[in-house]
Parts: sequence; C-alpha cells; structure tokens
Amino acid sequence: MEAVGLRMAFRLPLGAIGIMEGTGQMSKEKRPSKSRQEEAVRKFAGYLARAYYASPQELGQRIPELHPLRGKTVAVVGLGCLGAPSAIEFAKAGMKELRLVDHDLVDPATAVRWPIGFRAAGHNKAHLLHEVIRRDYPYTASQPFDLRIGRVRHPESDPESDLTAIERVLNGIDLIYDSTAELGVQHFLSDWAWPRGIAYIGLTGRLGGWGGKVFRIRPRSDNGCWLCYRWHCEQGTIPEPPSAPDDEGNVQPTGCADPTFTGAGFDMLEIALAGTRLAVSTLCEGHADAYPESEWDAIHIRLRGDDGSLVPPEYATYQITRHKECPNSHALPGQQ
Repeated sequence: MEAVGLRMAFRLPLGAIGIMEGTGQMSKEKRPSKSRQEEAVRKFAGYLARAYYASPQELGQRIPELHPLRGKTVAVVGLGCLGAPSAIEFAKAGMKELRLVDHDLVDPATAVRWPIGFRAAGHNKAHLLHEVIRRDYPYTASQPFDLRIGRVRHPESDPESDLTAIERVLNGIDLIYDSTAELGVQHFLSDWAWPRGIAYIGLTGRLGGWGGKVFRIRPRSDNGCWLCYRWHCEQGTIPEPPSAPDDEGNVQPTGCADPTFTGAGFDMLEIALAGTRLAVSTLCEGHADAYPESEWDAIHIRLRGDDGSLVPPEYATYQITRHKECPNSHALPGQQ
C-alpha cells in the first residue's frame, strides 16, 4: 500500500489500482464491478491499512507558534506530580531535547497524582519517562539522569562529584525547569544559572492543593534573583497563595521515608501547566510568529479561599525586582 498525496492507493485483483479520494469515490474507468469489489474486500480486507502523516512538519502544522522549541533543550529537575506532566507536555510541544533528572522510584500510591499509574511502580522516574517519551514522542530526544542533588556519596563507589555530575547534566541547556519544591535545590540551581545567562523556572504547590507558585529568574539588569523573590514573599510584597494548615496538609504515608503533602492531582496539574506555559513563552522570546511573551516573572495561583473553600482559579502576576535586603551582587554574565 502506498500514500499518494492526500489520497490512499491500494491494489485490487487483476492488477486494478483504486484511488480513494476524500469523498471515498473511485474513478469510473478503473472501478471494478460490484462483485469484484466485494470479492476484494473479503480477500484483502485484512491487508488494507490506513496511512497517516506524522512527520515533524505535519505535527508542526497543529502548533505553529511552538516552532522555536525544535531547537531548545530543557533540564527538568524533579519528576513528581509537577515535573512529570510538565516533561510530557514539553515533549508534546516538540522540544528538541529533555534532560530528565530524578533519583527516586515510583511509589504505586502516587498514582493518584502521577501521570502513569500502577504499571510504573518500582521504576526510576527519569528512566521511565525517558522510555515513554522515546516511544510516544520520538522527535524529542531525552536523557535520564539518576541524580540526587546534595546527596551523600561514597568516594570509592561514586567518585564523580556533585558539581561534575550537575555540569554534565546542565551543559548546553537553554532553561532549567525546577519542580523539586526544595528551597536548597532552588537556591543552588538558580544561582548556577544566573552567571551562565540561563533562564531558571521554579514551581511548587501549596499544602492541600490550595494553590501554587511559578517563578522565573533571569539575569537582567533590572531583575531580582531567587533570594530577592524569597524576600518579597517573606515580606508580603508578593503575597503567598493560601495553604492548608500543617495538620491537614502534611501526611506520613506508611512505608515512606519522607512525609508528603495532601492535594488532588488535577489541582497540581493547574500549577504544572502554568509552569509549562511560562517556560515555553520564555524559550520563544525573540522569535517571529512564535508563542507570545509573558510580561510577568511570577504567577501565584489560588485554588481555595483562606478558609479552604473552593474558588475559581485566580492568577496573580508579579515582576521579580531586586530587593534592598538581598546581599547578592546581581552581576550580569561576563561582569563577575
């Protein structure tokens, strides 16, 4: 069987060639008799298959504004309920390459918030998502990294230093997408990215799934750093989204070494999609006919009222400016 333009060609008995147009009709001159058509259907129906078009060009026709992503590489650090769906969305959007970073294994109990269910249990998150992307989105290259930033290592069995491993992971990227929700990791990665001129995006959910935050740090003359952002949040110039009380929003699952938070998967997706949108907007800046630029650096999402009542999603956007209390020099790349 062969595809002809936007038509389908298939062979019939006695050497006849049938061309199925969009109307499903065939030229009268080449149309076999009804009995021969019925015979062909009985004999060859199991051998006819519909042809589809799925080149990068065909995919790109549906997402024309995302064409710059075909030349971009993103490191997704932390592949939990925020990072994993974001990584899949990046692959759908046609990203050139993804670096997938997580040391953890999939706990089957996280199926309530993770994009893949029980069949993922026991697999390393980074390696499993790499296989999913390789199979379902083959035009996006991906590399899995079983890395825990800040881990304790044994110098004999694991001689590579954290910094060497991190440099290997992040070399040549265009953006860091940090969904670890770990303050120490956020601080380190954003400081690593600043002098190299690399955009950093962090995102985190709030206890109970009551809200979340997405923020972007870029080394520009009037932009603040991650510590500036923390100062703004602490002092209320950038108000925090609501969060459930600690006794409601924290839980220690049976058999899990670390406590986790409560919150529905669909509420976490709201935050992941906001992060994906900001990352794509950042990567498309400066390109013609591309996804629009975002005018904000931080977006705080409110999904509940302060008393826990359900509210329509509310988005508040902010610029991250330099804070007077921040001790960082904010030297731009090349000025250190």
